[in-house]
Amino acid sequence: MSSETRGFTLIEVMVALLLMALMSVLSWRALDSMVRTREALELRGQQFDGVRTLFAQWETDCHDLGSPDGWVAGVPLHFDNNRVDLIRSRADGSGAQHPVLVTYRRYGASIQRLESPPISGRAELLQSWATLQEGGDLDTLYAVSPVVLMTRSGGLGGQGFMDGADWTDDNDLLTTQWLQPKAFGNALLMGAALSVTLLDAGTPLRKVCVTGQN
Repeated sequence: MSSETRGFTLIEVMVALLLMALMSVLSWRALDSMVRTREALELRGQQFDGVRTLFAQWETDCHDLGSPDGWVAGVPLHFDNNRVDLIRSRADGSGAQHPVLVTYRRYGASIQRLESPPISGRAELLQSWATLQEGGDLDTLYAVSPVVLMTRSGGLGGQGFMDGADWTDDNDLLTTQWLQPKAFGNALLMGAALSVTLLDAGTPLRKVCVTGQN
């Protein structure tokens, strides 16, 4: 009796190796796609976390613009390219209210917030506010480290809404509307809005804050 032992042919081995290679490539592509999707979702989640932080801070600042009868420097909002300035009230350790300057700016791809120390006098407030609107150096004016509220931003803007008018980012128009005589005095600033555009999106996100001046 004789027996014959048969192994794999070269073609069969090559076909098996080819199939294993194809399965490896497909598995790698699926894994790579899952990793990329997870990274994109994490990045987008971080962006929206930053937007929520930004808008929460904006709402707080907007609600503390103070009473119009204390606006010695005029409308306490100023809009510029990728920047919004405002004057708000801040309580010190004893509970006394003092005006402070606040600037939101897009710096690179991040949105930063700067806040000045409390301002004690009318003359200092007028001078600091004028310097801010005229494009003075923010680092010198504030002398504090900015707080980064969000990253990967493509743009920043703002608007104000005066009683009896429409939303606008025209600073002169806001002042003109505010100075128009009303039965109760100057026109009221009814709302303020902050808009931010994500770096990889074209539609801006907008937070409207009602000031409560009515």
